[in-house]
Amino acid sequence: MAVLREARSMGVAALGMGAPVAWGVLVGHPALGTLAAIGAMTVGSARTGVGNAVGRVACAALAGGLGAALAGHGWAVVAVVGLVVLLGGMSRPAAELSVRFVTLMVIATGLGGHPLGVAVLVGGGAAWAALTGLLAGNRDDGSPKPEVLGPRAGLRRWRGIVRLWWGRLGTWAGWQYPVRLALCLAAAEVAAVLWPQPSPAWITVTVVIVVGRYTDGALRRPVERAAGTAVGVAAGSAMLLWVPPAWTLVPVVAVLAGVRPLLKERNYTLYAMVMTPLVLLLMQGGAGITLATIGYRLADTVIGCAVALAIGYLPWTIRRRAHAVVD
Repeated sequence: MAVLREARSMGVAALGMGAPVAWGVLVGHPALGTLAAIGAMTVGSARTGVGNAVGRVACAALAGGLGAALAGHGWAVVAVVGLVVLLGGMSRPAAELSVRFVTLMVIATGLGGHPLGVAVLVGGGAAWAALTGLLAGNRDDGSPKPEVLGPRAGLRRWRGIVRLWWGRLGTWAGWQYPVRLALCLAAAEVAAVLWPQPSPAWITVTVVIVVGRYTDGALRRPVERAAGTAVGVAAGSAMLLWVPPAWTLVPVVAVLAGVRPLLKERNYTLYAMVMTPLVLLLMQGGAGITLATIGYRLADTVIGCAVALAIGYLPWTIRRRAHAVVD
């Protein structure tokens, strides 16, 4: 059963992202297809039914449009990201949704295009991915269906969640991830100002990919994220330097999208190595890339990883170990 579930998840992911790219190639505008595929990438499979799928699609469309509207306004991006991840502390599903939202929003800041058009295409790709997941009966974790609550019981549960979240805001734990991520994004913005370049958004994208919500006191996981991201940038850039025919994007994106669910739980370094070139290919919209751009991307990756490790993890790891010694 586990093997079948994994195979089904991989197939749904491949179809969810490959089909929008194929549509873009068929209509002669690969960039439109890759933009829709970015929306599909951030949705994942619908694990709690239609309501959850609709919520993910709406968040994807909003994140895409908002990111396009905030392009070039880095400090506004920092503020919005901080607010979203703060709200994500309400619950584990909210935390997952907030990470998806900010990742897509930050990616969208480097895409260009009219915010409404970006929102429509990203939302359309997200809707397609959610639909394929629903039709396949795909679930992220194979867990049983959640309990269905009536309106009053659902309202009471939400009140309890909000009260717990509000209480956590009175402790450092409730603020740690928003503060860590906001500080890293602020440092990324400073780096972009000090080193002007054609497309500095990749520093911010790298930071969002590498900085995770939870820290366990060890640097292994973030180092794996950073290493996988760096290798993925090199591989994705080399692929774009070749300037492949537009139709080759379809199988490449489908394969990379298909193996993502399998690698995410088994080997995070390999997952980052797959995720990063996938994001690069989609952000590039099927266009080629120059050696100068590759140089910028690699340097941006190094800067983003350094910021994430030096500001987003190392001080907090040292602080946690110091408290453990004192205790």
